[in-house]
Amino acid sequence: MNFNKRLDKLRGFMENEKLTAVLLTDPLNQCYMTGFEIITYSRPIFTLVTKDECILIVPGLEEEHAKLHAEFDRIFVYYEHPEKADQINPVELIIKCLQAQKGERRLGIESRYLPFELASILQRENWELADITSEMIKMRAIKSVKELEKMRQVCSLAVGSVQAAFRALKVGITELEIEDAAARASYQKASYLYPDSSFISRGMSPSGIERTILPHVFSNLRKIELGDGLIITRITSLDGYKGECERTCFVGEPNAKQRELFEVMVNAQKAALDTIKAGVKTNDVDVAARSIIQEAGYGENAVHRTGHSIGLAVHEAPFFRFDDNSILKEGMTFTVEPGIYVPGLGGFRHSDTILVTKNGYEMLTECPRSIEELTFNPIAHK
Repeated sequence: MNFNKRLDKLRGFMENEKLTAVLLTDPLNQCYMTGFEIITYSRPIFTLVTKDECILIVPGLEEEHAKLHAEFDRIFVYYEHPEKADQINPVELIIKCLQAQKGERRLGIESRYLPFELASILQRENWELADITSEMIKMRAIKSVKELEKMRQVCSLAVGSVQAAFRALKVGITELEIEDAAARASYQKASYLYPDSSFISRGMSPSGIERTILPHVFSNLRKIELGDGLIITRITSLDGYKGECERTCFVGEPNAKQRELFEVMVNAQKAALDTIKAGVKTNDVDVAARSIIQEAGYGENAVHRTGHSIGLAVHEAPFFRFDDNSILKEGMTFTVEPGIYVPGLGGFRHSDTILVTKNGYEMLTECPRSIEELTFNPIAHK
């Protein structure tokens, strides 16, 4: 990844907005600017971008990790063991770095990720805070060539994980056993193809009428029964970049009502995909999918947006939502996933990750999608 190019773009924004520095507190934006895939909980990590330097502030236990995997100009470390107890406060390090800066005392921050206590300290130090959240969203929305290469790789792994779940399907297997089969297959493939990369595979496999109407739910020990529908979701992460693939499928023959709702969902997703190209508004994609569902009489059962941008986060802005009028641009990546959830009948959702192109889209998660392809024999696969 070209982190210098990203920093140059941010510094151009800083100059236009008369910002002396930018303090990044969102782990994903820090990763975007430095390549440091952060694991953080009680020990904060900060990235400070000035006109001349990219500075990392990290706890002692992340010092070597940062030196191995991050790109930066300087690093300041705070410690929690007595041998180096002279520097234990990361906020003092931020203030020290800022005091060395010349120019207007105007600091770019991310309002959603800046702790109130830290904001108060910065204001007491006479720094004017300016929210740069929208600029960071814009920067991350359009993927570079290198990012798209990573997205194609991770989406291929997501598809392979879904297909491994298909192979495991049978009456009597639990949702968690399906997840285990899907994860094991993706870990094996990723370890062979990308042995030096970080990789995560996760998902959910709700089954049956009562559980598939829950769009987000942990898999459990429910056993698959004959005639069950399932929504198999696999989300993979390769070096921080995410790919998502979901499929609604059946163990044994679906009934007439299941077939009807499945086809409405598939047609809604197709309508959304057919709308996508550079220059289109994001809410038009939602309208295209939702109109199909509404015409079929299930508008009130389509309880979420049609999709979302995806990259370093699974859910990023902008969104395919009725009140989001962002303009699609070449290089943006999205999921397309209109869903229908009808109590007493079940839930129905496919999700695909796509790349927006000048005249349409590139499918990044090519995977079976018809009801014929997604109806599986209830007997174990040999």
